[in-house]
Amino acid sequence: MYTINLCKQILHDMWARKVRSVLALFGIIWGTISVILLLALGTGFHDASLQNVMRVADGTFFVIINKTSKSYDGYPKGQPINIKSSVIMNLPKAVPDISMVSPMLNASTNVNFAKNMTKATIYGASVNLSKLVKLDLTENSRFLNKLDIENANRVAVLGYKIKDRLFGNKPALGKKITIKNVQFTIIGLLEKPNMHHRDSHNNDVIIPYTTYINLFSDVNSDFFVALPNPSVNPDQVQQSLREYFAHQYHFDKSDKTALRIFDTTKIFQFFKWFFFGIQLFLGLCGALTLAVGSLGVANIMFLIVSERTREIGLRMSIGAKDWQILLQIMLEATIIVGLGGAIGFLISVFTVKILSMITLPSWLGTPEISVISVIVTIGILSLLGIFSGLFPARKAAHMDPVEAIGLK
Repeated sequence: MYTINLCKQILHDMWARKVRSVLALFGIIWGTISVILLLALGTGFHDASLQNVMRVADGTFFVIINKTSKSYDGYPKGQPINIKSSVIMNLPKAVPDISMVSPMLNASTNVNFAKNMTKATIYGASVNLSKLVKLDLTENSRFLNKLDIENANRVAVLGYKIKDRLFGNKPALGKKITIKNVQFTIIGLLEKPNMHHRDSHNNDVIIPYTTYINLFSDVNSDFFVALPNPSVNPDQVQQSLREYFAHQYHFDKSDKTALRIFDTTKIFQFFKWFFFGIQLFLGLCGALTLAVGSLGVANIMFLIVSERTREIGLRMSIGAKDWQILLQIMLEATIIVGLGGAIGFLISVFTVKILSMITLPSWLGTPEISVISVIVTIGILSLLGIFSGLFPARKAAHMDPVEAIGLK
């Protein structure tokens, strides 16, 4: 009952001194909005960025086939390693740690349609490439299939930039383009990159690797893409790949130049912590803003104590305990911080809802108030409520009643 009456008295006093109360509340409201909005924006940016990174860095290995950098078994260093596409396609059987693979043969040449001509990189790949590097196709498009590979069909998938240069705004599916005087039917078009579609192979033309071999008379792959089994440690997969090819092509398995393996899992881990650091920095900026607001509350609480010096002295002289004086000041600071935090939270929720309904840059993602951001904000507000009232309350509780009343 005592606490309820005290709260009523505090609210009445805050209403009586509106300007002072508004100034104290404003600092907390602004700080709360800063914390929640910055964390919400950070969460949206974090999720959108990780989603984009995961489209590339989902555990896929990119293996570049190079020259040896060490002498081994009578072979001098500098020996080129030529791996046939058929050997790469057989890799899941030879190395059980690999679940999916695609060779990547490539050459640069002209591509023609009617009077239009453009330079493009022609890639010879397998059916698996679309899954391995997350290629997104336009409506009614399709990627290479098993029959295309088996029959070495003259079909092609175009990057959106190649399509624009050859066809402009005109439809391209089903049309025929010419590569090295050989006609290819367009069966697929890659989506233009945005938040949900990667900027990958947009200047390229993808054809079946069997067709590529017939067209360019080249069976060796420059590099290949492989997906390890998820249950296997990536480092173990790298070791298995090096041991297998080192045995087949007579080079030192410790020669990392011969096979340059890029593990996208490590890329993902790096960006995961990088984006978390950005999110943490934004939260820290908001917390500092809220801390500045709490200093304003603390100053106002000191002012309140100064204004009520005689009142506090009278209460203590008629028997008020130190803890009662301490409770009154602490409770008033807590009410100011709590009320300001509640108002700031409601404004933040409303603002985030508005931001989620408008079009923001794709890299920013959609702002979202997470459970963690709410917990962090409540935690910061609780600490600020304690510390902004603690020192003024201690000062009030340790007053000499005689000096406070002014009799000394």
